[in-house]
Amino acid sequence: MISNEHKILACAGQLEPDESELQKIRGYMSTVSDANHLIELAVKEGMAGFLYKSLLKSGLLETLNPQHKQRLYTTYYLTIRHNLKLIHALNEILKPLMQKQVQVILMQGISLLQQIYRDIGLRPMNDIDIWVLPNQYTDLVDCLVSRSFDRNSIYPNTFSKGEIVLDIHTHILGGDRIKSRDMLIDIGQEEIFKDAQVFNAENSAALGLNPSDQFLYLSLHALKHNLERLIWLVDIKILVANWEPSDWKALTIRAEQLGQQATLFYMLFVLTNIFKLKLPAAISSSLDGWKPNFFERRVLSRRIKGTPIPTWSQLVLISSGKGIRERISFVKETLFPRPKILRQVFPNSPNSSDGKLYWKRVLQILGSFK
Repeated sequence: MISNEHKILACAGQLEPDESELQKIRGYMSTVSDANHLIELAVKEGMAGFLYKSLLKSGLLETLNPQHKQRLYTTYYLTIRHNLKLIHALNEILKPLMQKQVQVILMQGISLLQQIYRDIGLRPMNDIDIWVLPNQYTDLVDCLVSRSFDRNSIYPNTFSKGEIVLDIHTHILGGDRIKSRDMLIDIGQEEIFKDAQVFNAENSAALGLNPSDQFLYLSLHALKHNLERLIWLVDIKILVANWEPSDWKALTIRAEQLGQQATLFYMLFVLTNIFKLKLPAAISSSLDGWKPNFFERRVLSRRIKGTPIPTWSQLVLISSGKGIRERISFVKETLFPRPKILRQVFPNSPNSSDGKLYWKRVLQILGSFK
């Protein structure tokens, strides 16, 4: 059973909700007895900005008590403030990188904020995610250090200056940390990098993934994090909102090239059930012909209902479609990565022996099954 709070957030997850969606929100809101729970859920799901604007547009914001109204108002405008700071910092970085001919691709929130979100208060971000190929990593780091960004001693690919945090990736799926993630895509990451598209990021030119790769990357990222936040699904829904049939066809072709057909079906199954996303006839027919197995349906249905899915589920979902040997290798390395990575997992144990780190990891994994 999907709660009315989750239904409200699903209806609110649009750039411009129409009157029919607003009417649904009015109906669901009339049954909400605990507005504080709704707001806490919206913040947790990354949807506070969407809820604020939808309640404002539907005329329901004034029905909240002052404390609840202020919480939404403050969260929305603090998001704008923080995002403006991130955008300003990004522009300061992009210009010298262009001068040095260092190519980087903007990932996740910062890319979407520039390309699909007209209101920067809707999309909360903690940091700026940047993907650079290994051969230009040193040049990027030199640029950041020269602009007073400090390297994190525990997470060496994280750089910060005040409240501005940059997360640097040298592999699109984190294969620099968990090497077996490289096998999740059937082509070299250099080919994906080469197919990136230029877009305007405020006053600077920037690179972002092409639409098909963006869809699949965002889907894999959401699956890797157990579909924890509704905002990640809203990102994808808004990305495809104005797609033509040709865009959907390109996506299916790209999913096959990357060996990510399962990821495509997982995400379409979730999006159509949460948001009632309308698909072109050919895509809808393909989805109708795909039948999730018992495990897949059980896990994905939990997210659709707003219930957390088991933390280990992502290991099975994002390795779907790969050979048994590859999947075992991926699961093994993800559960028990190199000691260097475990020291990042347990930053308070920098001097622990490798054996002690792995024992702590065993206890952590067993705890996640409780």
